[in-house]
Amino acid sequence: MKQIIYILTFLILTGCGQNNSERNSNIVLDSIADQVSDTSILDNNQLAEQTTIDENQSEEYRKQSLSGFEKATLYKLTDTITADFNGDGLLDKAIYKKENETSGIIIIHGKTNDQVKIGFGKQFAHMTDFNWVDYWELFEGTETSETTFKDDGDILGSKKVKLQNVSIFIGRHEEGGGLITFKNGNYEWIHQAD
Repeated sequence: MKQIIYILTFLILTGCGQNNSERNSNIVLDSIADQVSDTSILDNNQLAEQTTIDENQSEEYRKQSLSGFEKATLYKLTDTITADFNGDGLLDKAIYKKENETSGIIIIHGKTNDQVKIGFGKQFAHMTDFNWVDYWELFEGTETSETTFKDDGDILGSKKVKLQNVSIFIGRHEEGGGLITFKNGNYEWIHQAD
């Protein structure tokens, strides 16, 4: 770490009066120095390799998240999902949002601009918020499997469910989740386990 400080001090002291191209090379060196771990400096090849590893891990995560969903697209929680959720022929928007201590999904219908809030402290199926969610997907399949439970909460099994419209899958990695789907005039929850 001391070597890095010496190098940076040297660059600063010798940098006075340099032209713009020399300053730009110092900016690159400073940028590399900013990426220093406690033990070593990563060279450009190592940085490129690390980026590739991160992208591969992200792709692997995406494949795991989409397992069982052949017609699904994974989104970041900060992304807006656009699709016809209520089947009226116009595009709607879904937004995952945190408000104060709670969270939920806001669906804005394209035809009427009506906003449907799901969660945010109000009961939806067995939940009141979605703070546990760490990914969401647009599911375009017409059939899915719903996990069923006994009265004591143990898993009973699963049953096939026909879907009328595209749906939103929300979940937590390695824990499961479920679909929010518009069916018979209302948004419903279809529970799914990993």
